[in-house]
This record gives sequence, C-alpha cells and structure tokens, in this order.
Amino acid sequence: MSSNNFGQRFTRAAAKIPSAFGKNSAPGTTVYGRITNMGDQPKLKYGGAPGEIDTDEHGTPILQGFITLETPNGPRNLNLTSRLEQAIGQAMNTAGATSFDIGATLSVTYVGPDPEFDKARLYSAVYTSTAVTNSGGR
Repeated sequence: MSSNNFGQRFTRAAAKIPSAFGKNSAPGTTVYGRITNMGDQPKLKYGGAPGEIDTDEHGTPILQGFITLETPNGPRNLNLTSRLEQAIGQAMNTAGATSFDIGATLSVTYVGPDPEFDKARLYSAVYTSTAVTNSGGR
C-alpha cells in the first residue's frame, strides 16, 4: 500500500485564509477591518488547476502581495493587483498617511469590472492610519 500526502494537503487548505473578494463578488461589495498582516505569497495561475502556482519563464514562482484584514467575519486576504494598489494609494493620500501600517484600518469596495479590460476589477478604498486610531502619543 502506498502512502499519500492528501491529509497534509487538506489540512493546509482548511487553514488557508479566505480571499476577501471571490470571482462571484458583486459590485458594491465592501470588506473592512484592521490590518493584521501583509507580505508576499506565490501567485495562483489564472485559469490553472486549483492550487496551481504561476511561474515565470525560468520556472520561478511569481509572488503576489497580500494584506490580511481582521473583519467581523474573521480574517480575509486581499490579493493585491495594480488596480487595488492604486485604490489603496489614493486612500492613503486622502488620509495624509505616509506609511502603510499593521493595526491601521482599511475598507475596500469592489466597484465593478474595468470597462477597458474585462478581466480586471476596479476598487475604491478608505485608509485610517494607526496615528489617527490611537488616542495617545508615541
């Protein structure tokens, strides 16, 4: 009888933080919460098999940024795209924030599909820095 690693695969899948927006998210969907983590993770291949990692021409995994928010429905990951990064940058400018910090509050709304590129999505965001949310000085 051969051994397999399905148990580890299923355990990892169960522990994975769900994405804030799915492919069936409706325009107007908003996700908000406190930023608890951010970093890079392997990007999933568009149109690939479940869990298939996208690689460059040399076979190196392509990394994608993520932000984890603690929401009323539990933790949710925002997988960063150029349009999402642009919305967050504009929100930071509006808030007068000079840095993106763990502990700050972020609200992101899926506005709808980009009329110029149907596979892309447009977002709006509101960022509240930790300096504003904390009542004491540092």
